[in-house]
Amino acid sequence: MTSVELLLYLHYLSLFLMLAGLGAVMVPLWRGWREDDLDRQIVAFEDAMTGHRAGLLPGSIAVGATGVFLAADAGYNFFTTGWLLALELVYLLVLFVFIPLLGHALGRIEIETLKSKKKQETTPQMQDLLNDNVPIVMSLLTLFSLPVMVWLAEFKPF
Repeated sequence: MTSVELLLYLHYLSLFLMLAGLGAVMVPLWRGWREDDLDRQIVAFEDAMTGHRAGLLPGSIAVGATGVFLAADAGYNFFTTGWLLALELVYLLVLFVFIPLLGHALGRIEIETLKSKKKQETTPQMQDLLNDNVPIVMSLLTLFSLPVMVWLAEFKPF
């Protein structure tokens, strides 16, 4: 096995971790959003936060690290290769905007669900957060950016 093959396998493994983490965030997030029972909402939002911390964030970081090594090993210039620069920009948008905003919103929701649990009713702040939909939007933006990144890496359009 060559070093390029090893890097490629690690890259695929990190992509799998990122996608599994995104799924581990989105499924409980949707479940928590649709649930009326406060205890089940708490469990759903805790599951979403765990998916964010354990899968999505480390997987996203590993995708970037292995991708940089693969591109460097292939001899691409990170600034003059058009498709690679576009891929980097989309990836950085996901890593530094979408995923942190998703984590912040999940943290706020988790705190408000615990406050609601303590009061045994949905607080107005919790209802505002549920009406806000920021975590759903950020997770969908992350999801829809993945085909763009795959298209750029696979077809190298410019």
